[in-house]
Amino acid sequence: MKQYDIIDHTADLGIRAYGETLPKLFENAALGMLESIAELDSIDEKREYDINVQGDTLEDLLVAFLGELLFQHEVEEILFKRVEILKFDNDNLSAVAYGEEKNPQKHVIYTEIKNVTYHQLKVKQLSDGKWETLVIFDL
Repeated sequence: MKQYDIIDHTADLGIRAYGETLPKLFENAALGMLESIAELDSIDEKREYDINVQGDTLEDLLVAFLGELLFQHEVEEILFKRVEILKFDNDNLSAVAYGEEKNPQKHVIYTEIKNVTYHQLKVKQLSDGKWETLVIFDL
């Protein structure tokens, strides 16, 4: 099963992510966002960052999760290579993100994502039991 697709969206960036389970769906959505920000092969896993978020719906939880990764990226100037979800309920999740401080001489930066939006956001289970989401990011 593929992890995600990039979706053309006027002046923004869209990702359609897939997963066998909800945690895998969230990890793949994060991967799509992270790979849109920077070349992951240029990032080392030097530090671990705990991510703990809550949401009233799966959509709220996904926005909170991706938003927290984006917040840490912007405020702490961190580039993440991967994310591992440790605990997942329908209203909260705990994860560990692996990465390192941004270094313009080392890292290949593709784009700056300003925000995770609710525009067209939907987390849905498909007829085969797998999961899919569409996330639009403000650039």
